[in-house]
Amino acid sequence: MKFAQALIRPLSAVCILFGLTVIAGYFGSVEALYRPVTGGPATNPLTAICMIFIGFSLRASRGKGRELWLQRALVSLVIIITSLRFFDMLLDSDVLALFTPFQQQVALDLQLGKSNHMGVNSAIMFFCIALSLLLYGFQRVTASQFIAFIALAIPTISFTGYAYGIDQFYGQMSMLTASTGFALAVAALLMTANSGAVKAILSPYIGGKIARLQTMAGYAVPTLLGYLLIKSLNSNEGDLFGIFVVTICWFIILMVSMSAIFQEKIDHERRRGEFLLTQAAMNDQLTGLANRRKFIEFGQEELKRLQSTKSLLWLLLLDVDHFKKINDTSGHAMGDKILVALGKTLHNSVRTVDLVSRIGGEEFALVLVDTSRQGAERIAEDIRASIARLSVAGWTDIHGPITVSIGCAANDGSHTLESSLNLADEALYQAKQNGRNRVCFADANKGQ
Repeated sequence: MKFAQALIRPLSAVCILFGLTVIAGYFGSVEALYRPVTGGPATNPLTAICMIFIGFSLRASRGKGRELWLQRALVSLVIIITSLRFFDMLLDSDVLALFTPFQQQVALDLQLGKSNHMGVNSAIMFFCIALSLLLYGFQRVTASQFIAFIALAIPTISFTGYAYGIDQFYGQMSMLTASTGFALAVAALLMTANSGAVKAILSPYIGGKIARLQTMAGYAVPTLLGYLLIKSLNSNEGDLFGIFVVTICWFIILMVSMSAIFQEKIDHERRRGEFLLTQAAMNDQLTGLANRRKFIEFGQEELKRLQSTKSLLWLLLLDVDHFKKINDTSGHAMGDKILVALGKTLHNSVRTVDLVSRIGGEEFALVLVDTSRQGAERIAEDIRASIARLSVAGWTDIHGPITVSIGCAANDGSHTLESSLNLADEALYQAKQNGRNRVCFADANKGQ
């Protein structure tokens, strides 16, 4: 998804460049820049302006404040321009010519019998792309995606017309306009890559892979067959056959998209179920911390890494002092409440690269990666002091502070996790023997 959305800015930049190239062609009277195919349709100046406006609006679509207002203003201008084209077509007027830059060159082309109009198909395409982006700006993602799909269909029809030599299919849309419109429509679709059919098709999972393969095959195969068969048909039949091919292609793409949506929905539920099962297997249900299984897995992975990095890992074992008294005095509900509060405190006391786990009833284990002895001492003392300051209604306000004893042991990757755990346990026992509410470190000669 991220890769697909990363294509939006490059696509918009290319389309802006194409639009500016067309404008430069009119400005410098270089016909090849706005009419790439000699004698073929030209890209009208207003069409080029629509390319540029939509290109810049795509670049501003994810912005806020002024950028968002700029995006809405640009797509609104495109909608106005294309609407005027529809107005001219319905009323047989030429209002759009009043707003067309380089109109003198456009009029000269028309007098010479050359094509240089914003075609109705081009107007519909840019209208749909602009409307799609406008809807996206107002958080109407589903509608935006649907309109973008309609916009994408128009240049594909033109491509089919150019491939089959059917003039009616591309009309006054130049190959440059069709290519740019295709890129802009794809970019508009990629804006909605996190939902609907686009999400399903771009999914990295099996449903998305199947959908992408079916989409490519669904368009390529009928198009190729149509190209081969049309050579044996006369021109009148060719027009009808071209319509048939385009219809079949888009019917297949529509069916694939719908199939991908349902398949992605089912696969999403499966992945979510697997994720929840994994979380349940690796996390303590009461505190939400990692459990003993996750602690062992994480610790062993870190010890393997230490063999190449030559850094130091610290293992901290923490036990709540007189926890049985808490359960006996105020019940197990209070004990659970205190364990949850301790879990939050421990989680907030370490870095994201470290691990906090509950490995027993009132016993917690912490793995501090790439940490010096001074760092381990500071973290352990901060944890002990933070827990002593912890306020738990119904206990600390009546019975006083909660205290913990902590045992610490180091490992440079040359010892097993079990040996470090035993050393930390010995240090924890020593902390208890020395009066509790303190931190003790294992004998360095034993640990290293």
